[in-house]
Amino acid sequence: MSTPDGITVRPTSVGGSRPAVIVLPGGGYEEHGRASSEPMADWYAGIGLHAFLFRYPLRTPETVGPLHPAPIDATRAVFTWLRSGRAGADTGLDIDTERIGVVGSSAGGHLAASLANGIDDPAADRPAFCVLNYPVISMEHPTRPRPMLGLLGDDPPWRTRRELSMETRVDERTPPTFVWTTADDRIVRASNALSYADALVRSEVDVEVHVFPHGRHGLGTAVREPHTSQWTRLCEDWLRYQRVLTDTPPNC
Repeated sequence: MSTPDGITVRPTSVGGSRPAVIVLPGGGYEEHGRASSEPMADWYAGIGLHAFLFRYPLRTPETVGPLHPAPIDATRAVFTWLRSGRAGADTGLDIDTERIGVVGSSAGGHLAASLANGIDDPAADRPAFCVLNYPVISMEHPTRPRPMLGLLGDDPPWRTRRELSMETRVDERTPPTFVWTTADDRIVRASNALSYADALVRSEVDVEVHVFPHGRHGLGTAVREPHTSQWTRLCEDWLRYQRVLTDTPPNC
């Protein structure tokens, strides 16, 4: 199996031509969080999508100046690899190239929204769907400065922060989006998800948004938060509503 650097493949056991998803973990553009990496990819594989966990470029002590645009450029290359059909040839997987989506958590959510909004090339292909877990959206008013510093370095100009605030980049080509967060997240405030959902509504893009009352930042699949963990069921239902998943659920 041949894959681009940084890719871990979690193939689904469901047969036939399957949708695929790029999984982008969180970590403030400085690390790749464990809870939003393999466990997240495994969950998507379990419901019938080929999952491609991508460990995108990060800021390191050797990084000079902005990290941007390295993460979006690398993620675009993975998306193009999938969308073009080369991923199927390289991995031997039967991938439906019309159903390629992106999911991101925290800072990975900012990167997922960047791809969904085509910030690198507005005319380029977009993902078919987008799932955002407690996402970083705004670079203008971040709850904590870490993601902004990780991506843009020290003291980025206001114009750059504005251009990389995803609530300002939504357009009519932004794909249907599922977004969830928690009300007591103190690391990335729920206002990020809500401002993005509002931008999607104003652009008449299909959106489903959930704000659960409790749960720390970085929950991943939230297996230890019984109420919040229902996001996975809701997301699977949404993927069926959007016709990303079209087969009968396994427990039916």
